Amino acid sequence: MKKILLLFTCCLIAITIQAQNKHLKFMGIPLNGTITQFQSKLVAKGLTPYNELNKMLPVGGRAFEGTFAGEKATIHTYYNAKTKIVYRAKAVIVSSNREDIENKLKKYKNLLIEKYLFSEGEDYEQEGRPAFILYVLDDDEDYLGVISLYTTYHDYEYALHIDYEDDTNSDSNKSKNMDDL
Repeated sequence: MKKILLLFTCCLIAITIQAQNKHLKFMGIPLNGTITQFQSKLVAKGLTPYNELNKMLPVGGRAFEGTFAGEKATIHTYYNAKTKIVYRAKAVIVSSNREDIENKLKKYKNLLIEKYLFSEGEDYEQEGRPAFILYVLDDDEDYLGVISLYTTYHDYEYALHIDYEDDTNSDSNKSKNMDDL
């Protein structure tokens, strides 16, 4: 009986500790759990696996097609190859017009600042193009991770990257990879 009670107490403590971990959300989905679980939630939101691109991606990455914040986008997810835990996701919105992409960057920057009131952000340049990083805090002012907005240019197309990286799972991913060194 004592063993059962001890086991139950340990399980309860483990569940409580896990419940206290807060995670950055991408499309309303916490950047947590396995890639299979995360993919199911993305598909439930109307995204579809981008099979052609997925054939080229290494283990640890998976791509989807669909809509992000009202825009047609490619969604990239990143997970630890060993644990399968998701730690990062980003939306990539493409246009042939540089001004259009830069206006979208400004629009989403302002929306993110409005959503995450307690967060700190800063403008910077990446490869000579405008960029923005937001250090995301929740309402309790707990640090959740970063959201980066930046633009790229390739093959006559401009792209806006809206990149979410969860702090807890990103650190865990780095730690798991450091074990190999």
